[in-house]
Amino acid sequence: MRKLIQSLLMCMAVGCLLSSCVSKKKFEQLMNDKTTTIDQILAENQEKVKKLETNVATLKSAKEELNNVMKQKTSELSDEISAANEELMTAKESLEEMEATIAVRDSQLTMVQEKVSATFDVYRKGGFDISSGDNGLLVNTPSPVRFRSGSTRVDQDSKMILNDLAEKLKQNPRVKLLVEGHTDNVPMKKGAKFRDNKELSTARANGVVAELVKLGVNPTQLTAAGRGDTMPKFQDENDSEEIRAMNRRTEFVLLADVGPLFEMSETVEEVEEEDI
Repeated sequence: MRKLIQSLLMCMAVGCLLSSCVSKKKFEQLMNDKTTTIDQILAENQEKVKKLETNVATLKSAKEELNNVMKQKTSELSDEISAANEELMTAKESLEEMEATIAVRDSQLTMVQEKVSATFDVYRKGGFDISSGDNGLLVNTPSPVRFRSGSTRVDQDSKMILNDLAEKLKQNPRVKLLVEGHTDNVPMKKGAKFRDNKELSTARANGVVAELVKLGVNPTQLTAAGRGDTMPKFQDENDSEEIRAMNRRTEFVLLADVGPLFEMSETVEEVEEEDI
C-alpha cells in the first residue's frame, strides 16, 4: 500500500514538475515531506488498530467470563429450583397426611358428640331439668325437698314435688337416680333416734326413695345414700338457722350409663396409637 501511494505521489510530482518546471531540489523536499506525513498517518493508524485489537480481546475475555458466570448461576438456580420442588412435594405430602388425620379426628369428634348426646338425650327428652353439681349431674326439682331439724318426715309440699318427679321417672324407665340425703352441722343429741348426721341423712334418703316407690317408680331406678353434714351447699360465718335449713336437703344425682362412652374412649385411644 505504501509503494502504491509513493507511485501516485511520484506521478503527481512529475506532473507538477513538467507543468511548472519545479527544481529537482524542491521536488525531493516535497517528496520527503509527503513521505513523512504518510509514515505518521500509517503509524497512527497502526496504533489505533493495536488498541482496537486489544479492546476486542478484552471484550472477548469479558464475554467468556460473563458466559461462565451465567452458566454457573444457571446451574445454581436449577439446583435451587429442584430443591424447592422437592420441599414442595414433601410439604404437600405432609399436608395431605395432616388433612387425613384431621378428617379422622373430626369423625371421632362427631362420634363423641353423637354418643354423648345419645347418653343424655333420655334425660333432656324426659323433661328433666339438669345442672352440674359438685358431685355430678343433678336433677333440679321446682322446689327443694327439705326436712325439719332432726326429722325424716316427708312433708306435704315435698310429696307434691316427688309426685312430679315420679311421673317423669315412670315415663323414662332408663333413667336412674342416686337419692342423696344431707343434714345441717348440728350434732345429734344424746339419746336421739339416730347416732349421727350420717345415719340421719341415710334415713332421709331412704324415706324419699320409699315415697317415690310408693308413687309407682321402679325400685331399680333408685339408689339411696347419706352424706351427713360433709357436703354443705350453703355456708356463712354466723351459721344461721336459715343456712342450716337449706342444707337439710335431698339431691337427685343422675346415674348415667357411661358404658358406650368408655368403649368409645378405648377406640379413640387405639386410633391415636396407630397414628403414633
